Amino acid sequence: MGRSGVLCLDRRGASLVLRSVQGILPSYSNPDVTQPMALTASLATLLEVAIFAYIMAALGHRILRFLGLQCLARSELILCSVALGVIALQVGLFIAEASGAVRIGTLVCLTTAAILGARDFPVVFRIVRSAAQSISSGTRTGKLLATMTGLVLALEGLAAMAPLTGSDAMRSHFTVPLLVLRTGFHPNFFLSHSFFCGQGHLLILGALAFGSERLAMGLLFLGGALAACALVCLGREWMPRPWAWVAGLSFLLTPLVFWQISTAGAPDLWMSFYATLGVIVIARCRQTDNDAKALLAGVLAGGIAGTKYTGCTVAASLALAFLWESRSVRGVGVFLSGAFAVGIWPYARNAIWTGDPFFPFLMRWLAPSGMNRYALASYLASTGAADSRSLWQVVRFPVFAAFDGSQGELWEFLGPLVLIFVPLMILAVRNTPAWRASLTVWFASALGIGTASGTARFLLPVLPIALAASFAGVSHVDKLGWRIVRRASLGTIGLYLLFGLAGLLLYGRAAIAVAVGLNSRQNYLQQRAPNYEQAEFVNRVLKGGLGEGKALVFFHHLYYLDVPFVYGDPDASWAVDPERFQTPEAWRELFRKEKIRWVVRSPEYPDSIAQPLGELEKEGELVPLANGEVDDFEGVRVLGQRKTVLIVILRVED
Repeated sequence: MGRSGVLCLDRRGASLVLRSVQGILPSYSNPDVTQPMALTASLATLLEVAIFAYIMAALGHRILRFLGLQCLARSELILCSVALGVIALQVGLFIAEASGAVRIGTLVCLTTAAILGARDFPVVFRIVRSAAQSISSGTRTGKLLATMTGLVLALEGLAAMAPLTGSDAMRSHFTVPLLVLRTGFHPNFFLSHSFFCGQGHLLILGALAFGSERLAMGLLFLGGALAACALVCLGREWMPRPWAWVAGLSFLLTPLVFWQISTAGAPDLWMSFYATLGVIVIARCRQTDNDAKALLAGVLAGGIAGTKYTGCTVAASLALAFLWESRSVRGVGVFLSGAFAVGIWPYARNAIWTGDPFFPFLMRWLAPSGMNRYALASYLASTGAADSRSLWQVVRFPVFAAFDGSQGELWEFLGPLVLIFVPLMILAVRNTPAWRASLTVWFASALGIGTASGTARFLLPVLPIALAASFAGVSHVDKLGWRIVRRASLGTIGLYLLFGLAGLLLYGRAAIAVAVGLNSRQNYLQQRAPNYEQAEFVNRVLKGGLGEGKALVFFHHLYYLDVPFVYGDPDASWAVDPERFQTPEAWRELFRKEKIRWVVRSPEYPDSIAQPLGELEKEGELVPLANGEVDDFEGVRVLGQRKTVLIVILRVED
């Protein structure tokens, strides 16, 4: 429980602050009362996610039918339909966002998708039913593994229904779409992570437009579930169905994956889905309907590139694989047309707003007058781009041997299975389209990411491809009858699955508890959400009764902050350049220009700008309004260490 108290130091704010004291301490709900409602709400949201996927599949199937591309296998067809429907929706949502009519635009997009796909609803239902019957008529082992995969997905789906606590999500992934809904579509140089938000974040925006954070989390969960399905589909190219299910289960129980699919609040797993599906489509490109498949593969590549800057590397590797397989200049042109049509929007937005489509990484060359060297150095360091890497460090990336747990960031762990089974994979590799496409995308993406960033978690989009290929080697050994190797491989897989399941249960138990009503939302957020009590303190003090204006804040996790604010930490705020804000006068001008009426110090100002702000306090231009003590995390959140933080809200004197 957080320790909070408010001391009013300003008469004009006294009555409001004193009234808020009664609400400072957390209130505990009775779990027995909230459980039925919480569980019902969670299950209802997961049902909404399933309906959304069904509508997207129908829309995508309609588009595929229009393109004349229905020669794919049943499972491939339904996955491609969902992917195409979602990507088409994202383009529509971007147009709605840019037009300034997000809520009505989201409703129009979904209604249009349902109308266009209505004719294909029965077809999609028949395909899904046929796929389910195929699974149920399989071997006993296959059905058992499919059931286990479904149970793991159910646990992860319930965990995804918990309130948002993901650190990056509270800083940018969810905060930026929420600010778009509050203040409109415009450049926000204070929260400059907003320029990193791409097509995948539009699903979050659409769900928040309907007022449902839980639905947004559910749509991100859907991306991970579809990625696992695509992995199983790719694995069937080289191995029996039970082995493909084991590969899919291993993917879902990888720490980075179960963190991303449940509580992280990031759209990265949609890239995993598109990349794996892109490999499957490229492997079919020498068959009939080459132009249609080139367009589909390009659209998938564009969906990856439009989600995240590092997705451009994966998209480029898909283009390379397509060129190798098609050997067609015309096909490459169609591929690139599809990629640019769906993936260009975030880069065009950034170019219009800043002059740099990859803001801020090209600013020093494209728009040097707008440079903030301090923030750029921070971004380069946080993404690993500033670190020098040896050839050996880069070469380790394709075999997923680049994990560094020195900082306790175990959620970055991608597992050892690829590294262990790569030697066996070599025995299974054949000169087939699926192998060529998979290895090209896997290795080219990993080498590119290793060279440019060196951050292991950015390999997530190609993890399903690497796992499918690696498990093909284990399956091949099984067919060869190598008993010792087979037993060692099965033992390794079994231990890893147990490790992953234990990690999922340990990590996800708190999220599942609140999703089913065994804990209250307030308790959960106080226990799990960083900076939550700081945000609540600011909300209680400043909401209502103190007039208009913005608060300047420096703590990082902003999603639960309900008052108008600007973010001032120079490490992630392009607008607050320490080189330009070293005098009190510079801050006075910022306060006037941005209508900043309050400054929140929690507990101290960032070192690079502390001196002029401290001078303003000494000169009486920043007057304390309220202060208190709140609990927060100390160091890495997963360690669970807490500390007491002093928070002070100061009023800007005119």
